[in-house]
Amino acid sequence: MMHEWMAVPMDYEPLSGHSDVFVKAASPIDADSIGKTTPAPTTARQAYFHDYLKRISWHLGTQSIPVFLDFNGERRRMDKGCIGHAVAAGVLKPPINGSDGISHVELAQSVT
Repeated sequence: MMHEWMAVPMDYEPLSGHSDVFVKAASPIDADSIGKTTPAPTTARQAYFHDYLKRISWHLGTQSIPVFLDFNGERRRMDKGCIGHAVAAGVLKPPINGSDGISHVELAQSVT
């Protein structure tokens, strides 16, 4: 089954000097393969990911955020390691597999 790309009305801006937190990949992520169990060692990169999650949540009006996003025509998937670190930090609830891996992640706390 193919995943659905969710359009968000914003551009993706990479964090200078760091690897992307949303990667140019279409491969599914298996929830059982997320091995990160500690907070991220690169705090600036992970904080950038958390900020993007909150902004996307606000734009979509939901705590449930699609893993596959279309940033104004640029398709990107959440970075697997960033998801794992966000779960370890308590920002995301542990993801659950759908029919084709993880389709959405859910913020652990309300965004205000």
